[in-house]
Amino acid sequence: MRTDKVSHWLFGAWTGLVLVFLFAPLFVVAIFSFNASEISVFPIKGLTLKWYVQMFNNSAFKEAIVNSLIVAGFTVVIATSLGVMAATGIRSYAGKFKGVARAMGTMPMMVPRLILGIALLTFYNVLQADLSLVTVIFGHVVFALPYVVLIVSARLVGFDDSLEEAARDLGASTFTVFREITLPLLRPAIIGSALMSFTLSFDEVVVTFFTTGTENTLPMMIWSMLRFGFTPEINAIATLTLAVSLILALIGEMSIRKAQSDRASAP
Repeated sequence: MRTDKVSHWLFGAWTGLVLVFLFAPLFVVAIFSFNASEISVFPIKGLTLKWYVQMFNNSAFKEAIVNSLIVAGFTVVIATSLGVMAATGIRSYAGKFKGVARAMGTMPMMVPRLILGIALLTFYNVLQADLSLVTVIFGHVVFALPYVVLIVSARLVGFDDSLEEAARDLGASTFTVFREITLPLLRPAIIGSALMSFTLSFDEVVVTFFTTGTENTLPMMIWSMLRFGFTPEINAIATLTLAVSLILALIGEMSIRKAQSDRASAP
C-alpha cells in the first residue's frame, strides 16, 4: 500500500512538471503583455494596457489579422470538405487498398514544411501563377487536408454499416444517406478536424513564406517584427492569439460533447 501511495505521488508530481513545462512559457508571455516596461524581465515594473492599445492602432496588424482569418477560413472550408469526402470514399470504395489510399492521403503531413513550401513555390512558378492569398490558401489546404483525413478516418473505425444499409433499403439515395446518416455521426470528427485546420493555417509560417505575395498574415508579421527585436507588442499579439485559440478549443469541446450527448440520447 505504501508503494502504491509513493507511485501515485510520483506520477502526480511528474504530471504537474509536464504541465508546467508546457504552459509556463505561455503564462509568461501573457504576463509580460501587461508589463509597463519595454524590457521583458522580472520583476514587472507595473501593469498597463498600452501594448494592446498600440497593437489595435497598428494598421499593419489589422490587415495581417484579416488576411490570416481569410486564409484560415477558406482553408477550413476546403480542407474539411475534401477531407471528409476522401475519408468516406476510402472507407467505401478503396476495398483492399484502404491502407495504401489512407497512407497516400496523409503523406503531406509527413513532409517537412520547408520541403513542402519549396515544392509549392516551384509548382506555382511552373504554372506562372502570381503569388497571393489564393496561393497561400491552396498551400495551407495541402498540409491541412491530411489531418482531416486522419481524424475522420479514425471516427469511421467501427462505423455501423447497417445504418446506411437500412436507409438504402428504405429507398434513400446515396446523397441522402450521406447527409442524414453519415454526416451526423461524423460531426465530432468534422468539428475537431475543422478546428485543427484553422489552428494549423492560422499559425503557419514556413509554407506561407514561400507562397505569399505582398500580403502579410499574422505569423509573417510577427516573424518580421522579431527580426528587428523583441517588443511587448509581440507579447500582446501572442496573448490575443492564445485567447482566441482557447475560445475555439472550448467551443469545439462543447460542440463535441453536445454531439455525443445527442447521439447517446437518440432512440
